[in-house]
Amino acid sequence: MVIWVGVSESLLGASMRKNTALFMILVAASVTFGSIEPVLARGPKEPPKIDATPIPLPKFYARHVEEGNKFLAQNRITDAMHEFFTAKTINPDYYPTYIGMGKVYMKQGQLEKATEQYQIAVRLLNPSYGADHIKRGEYFASHRQFKQALADYWEVLKVDPQAGNQYTLAMRHLRFGNEKEAVKAFERASQIDEDYPDPHFQLGNLMFKNKKMKKAIPSYEKAVELDPNNPLYHVSLGDAQYKEGTAKASKVDLKLVGQAVSHFERAVALGMRQPRVHFNLGTAYLLVGNYDGAILNLQEALQHELRDEDVYYNLGNAFYKKGMTINFKWDERSSLTDPQQLKMNNTKFEYIYRSIQSYQMAITKKSNYAPVYFDLGVSYFRLAELKPTAQFISKIVNKNSSKEYFTRGMRFFKTDMQQRALENFQKFTSLSSDGKLKATANQLITDLKEILAEAK
Repeated sequence: MVIWVGVSESLLGASMRKNTALFMILVAASVTFGSIEPVLARGPKEPPKIDATPIPLPKFYARHVEEGNKFLAQNRITDAMHEFFTAKTINPDYYPTYIGMGKVYMKQGQLEKATEQYQIAVRLLNPSYGADHIKRGEYFASHRQFKQALADYWEVLKVDPQAGNQYTLAMRHLRFGNEKEAVKAFERASQIDEDYPDPHFQLGNLMFKNKKMKKAIPSYEKAVELDPNNPLYHVSLGDAQYKEGTAKASKVDLKLVGQAVSHFERAVALGMRQPRVHFNLGTAYLLVGNYDGAILNLQEALQHELRDEDVYYNLGNAFYKKGMTINFKWDERSSLTDPQQLKMNNTKFEYIYRSIQSYQMAITKKSNYAPVYFDLGVSYFRLAELKPTAQFISKIVNKNSSKEYFTRGMRFFKTDMQQRALENFQKFTSLSSDGKLKATANQLITDLKEILAEAK
């Protein structure tokens, strides 16, 4: 063991001495090598300064449209168009971009270019819920009526597409007769886009169709509130108000009918001149006592080829009511030398006679129209209370009565009118199922028979 240790120490000592010598050589070499510097490309003495602001990334295209709309609201047209063009460059298929560009061109008075932008927006959107407006827009654009075209395109573009899709779904439900699901879809559409009037209008139509006027009226009112310049909305609301106001024949709600008048008037003022609108307005005027307005609008309906029995009947009522506003009855003795009395007699005679003419036209359209015969009888009865001056003689004498007039003179006029009244009351009782009015007619028949018997 001692020998082994001694040998090891001896070897270790020799090794360390060799390593020490090698270490000294390496140190010397390192000093020598360290004094030689390699030739390198020299950079700047100071490191370059790095800008702390990162390069801005392009905004999302929708943000550019938002900015453009803000500039547009501030009338900063150039800035707005720059934003819209930037959005278009990033994403040329984003339809709101073209709406913004269209608005810019509108502000600049370039309606043709504005229309082109709206058309691109509509094509990109491709909505199924705006087909009618799109067709009208295309028609107006093709006829270079750009203002009207823009208005129709805007009716499509202003709708939230999700709401529009719900509207389309609702209309599809209606086509298949599923009204319950249609109502739900219309309601969802109105919730998605609170400014969308069409769902409210269609809900009103559904309620109107089902004769639920109290529910139809609020829906139509909301549609009118959202789009007060739509004449169809006003007409529909007026129709519902009129029907609800006249639901009880014994007690007409004149306030509601008056509201209907206002909406019919507004529809006409907005350019809706269809004969049925004039008929509705004239009929409503008749109920609220505006007989001149009733006559004017019912005649307007006739001029526009609406010539059914109801138009003639209501026109007859309007003439009769207007005539009865004149408080005059001939005493059968006065020669009517007083110009004022003569004017009252002739004016009233003219209105009552024209009511008779209108009633007779209604009967030619519908010979079994019972109420007309009652009112025709009343008009003849009232005409007998007036004096037939020269201007009316040719109107009242017919083939059946000409011989009597020739024999008895104008004294026969009153008897003739009463006889015609009697005949019409009798015709009414043979056709009508209205028990209360038939009782009135029967009493008039009895009275007239007595009067005519005494006249003989």
